Formats: sequence, structure tokens, C-alpha cells
Amino acid sequence: MTWIFLSIIIGGMVSLFITPLFIKFQRNKKIGEKIRIDGPKTHSVKAGTPTMGGLIFVIASVFAFSAVTLIKYYRYNIYSIEGIFLISVFLLCSFIGFIDDYMALKMQRSLGLRWWVKIFLLSIVCLYFILFSKYLLKIGTYINIPFTQMQVELGNWYYLVVVLIILSTTNAVNLTDGLDGLAAGASSIVLAAFTFIAFLEWSVLHIPYGVDIAVVSGGALAACIGFLWWNTAPAEIFMGDTGAFGLGGLIGAVAIVMKQEILLIIIGGLFVVEALSVIVQVLFFKIYRKRILKMAPIHHHFELLGWHEIKIIIRFWLVCILFAGVGFFIYYLKFID
Repeated sequence: MTWIFLSIIIGGMVSLFITPLFIKFQRNKKIGEKIRIDGPKTHSVKAGTPTMGGLIFVIASVFAFSAVTLIKYYRYNIYSIEGIFLISVFLLCSFIGFIDDYMALKMQRSLGLRWWVKIFLLSIVCLYFILFSKYLLKIGTYINIPFTQMQVELGNWYYLVVVLIILSTTNAVNLTDGLDGLAAGASSIVLAAFTFIAFLEWSVLHIPYGVDIAVVSGGALAACIGFLWWNTAPAEIFMGDTGAFGLGGLIGAVAIVMKQEILLIIIGGLFVVEALSVIVQVLFFKIYRKRILKMAPIHHHFELLGWHEIKIIIRFWLVCILFAGVGFFIYYLKFID
């Protein structure tokens, strides 16, 4: 438990105190976000806001995990490859987002990489994930069924699930990152749920690497909260794709390594709703040439209905807490006789 709290403290403090320095640096260099022209008109005032803030909480998370791992290794000569693997996925997905953000800034536009380039790069991460998990971690190719003791063995078909999860979570968190603090707050809530689950896996079920997963998740959620101090509306900095892709990749990777693939859909329910709103909007328009929402993702729909941005953010956080709470309760049922 001490290791988890230490990671949380380090991740939160580093993120909280480094972020304003990064904001000042970008302002001095006149680096700022380009707002999409097809977005809500009220967002035009956000043009020029420092971006790529995801760099800060990625660095803070990695620093927290590294510090805890080195201390633990020095004192007890133990470490887990699972924690290192999760951090590597976090870094790789963040790097893809960083390239996207850098290209957008360099070309002075709201979009960086083409969508197919992002999918291609994420596919490489998926291949790395599959090879590492299969040959080094030896993760089982089964899926746990909630409310039962059943495990459905998928064999090599399981790796299609892995690809789907990584592609879905990275893009879903990225789609959610449209209002100040929305994605950072929601990611913190989801990571908190997985931190508790990892802790129980370690302390009750005696899965040794559970504590390292909790250290990674705890450090990341604290880093998000530290960043959120500066990211809440009106935001002084945006996380950019650097942060959104990194958080999405980390959340998906944590769920897979802990074999909670189905529960991810519930715990990360807000991200699922955001992604589905875009899919439904596109399909409905292609079929009927009409929009079912005023604008997708769904948080923009409520903006155009006249809801204040802060009201939308807080209510979406509450929905996220509800989803995460239900998901955690379903997981906890296994400990109730």
C-alpha cells in the first residue's frame, strides 16, 4: 500500500508544479492550440492556449513509477515486468499523440496526422503489445465473464480483442478531450477504479504484479489531477493528443493485463458513449442525410443546446463516476459470498 501512496504523491506533486513552468514556456514561445473551424463558435476564444500538456503528466507518471520501482528494487530486489510494460505502452501511445500535436503546430492547423497514419502507428503499438504479452508476459487468451466464474477461451482470436481495445480506448479518450478538463477528469476516475481493482488483485488474490499495476495507475491518476488544476475551465493548458492517446492506451493496457476486458466497457462507459455518439452520428447521416445530434461528440451537442461548459463537464464527470462505481461493484461481487 505504501508504494501506491508514494506513487500517487510523487505523480501528483511533479505534475502540479511542473505544469505552470510548461505553460510559461509555451506562452514565451507563442505556442498555442489551433481551434477546429467546424467546432462550436464559443471555442474560438480558446485559440492560442498552450497545448501538449499531456507531456507533463506522462513525465510525472513515468517519474513516479521509476522512483517507486528503484526504491523497491534497492530494498527488496524485486520488480515486475508488467509495470514496465504498461509504462512502455503509455509512452508509445503518447509519442503518437505528440507527433500529431507537433505536426498540427508546425503546419498551423487544428489537425496534425491523417487519420490513417494514426491508425497505422497505433497498429504498430498493437503488434508490440501482442508480441510482448504473448511471449514475455504470457497473458492468457481468455476473457472473464462478469457475475460468473466463467472464462471464455478465444485462442489467437483474443488478439483481435486486444487490437480493438487499444484502438478504441485511444480514440475514445481523444474524442472526449473536447472540453476543458473533461478527459483529464474522466481518465482520473477510470484509473482510480482500476487502481482499486489492482490493489485487491494484489492484496486479496495475491497476484504479485497487482501492486505494480496499482503503482502505475495511481501515479497516472494523480498526475492527471495535478494537471487538472491548470486544465479546468477556463483551461490554461490543453493536454492535446499527446495526453489523450497516452491515457487511452494506458487504460486499455491496464484492463487487458488485469483480464478485465469486459468490465472496461462499463468502467469506461463515458468514453464508450462519446465514441458511440460519433459513430451513430456518421452512420445516421450517411443513411438518412440528417444529423441525430446537433454536433458530435455528444458533449458538443449539449453545448449547442445552450448548456454552460462547466455544467456539461461536471455532469459528465458524475456520469463517469456512476459508470466506474457500477463497474467496480460488479468486480467486487467476486469477494462477496
